[in-house]
Amino acid sequence: MRSSYTTLMQSKYFNPAFNSAIFDGPVRIYFAQFHEALALKVYFMIQQQLPTETAKAKEAAKASGANILVMIYPTADSFQLSFENAKSENPLECEKWGEDVVIGTRGPLEDENLQLLIDTLRMTMENWKPASLVRPSALQEL
Repeated sequence: MRSSYTTLMQSKYFNPAFNSAIFDGPVRIYFAQFHEALALKVYFMIQQQLPTETAKAKEAAKASGANILVMIYPTADSFQLSFENAKSENPLECEKWGEDVVIGTRGPLEDENLQLLIDTLRMTMENWKPASLVRPSALQEL
């Protein structure tokens, strides 16, 4: 999808409560202002635990323009609107959206589920292979 904010706002993943975001390379954390402490905690956990994976993801994103979107939904109900087929016991879901990956949390995560989010991000970054952008002029040069 190579999401822009406009396409994200028109997607099933967007929630009007998302009024804040943290961008670090391809990782984009969207959240409601009242979940800022949780979003910052997630951001710092990514920085501390996933430096190698984040560097690899940044290279993939440079070549493709794709992103990994972490959506911290304000409530379980708002999460369910975006992930209709999610099993009710899962604290988060991960879906491919074009070349992007969307990881949504079923409301604000409890501390015991934060590591699950980081592990999901690790696996996503390790296996993420978005298609590279190809300039039309580059094809003519071949």
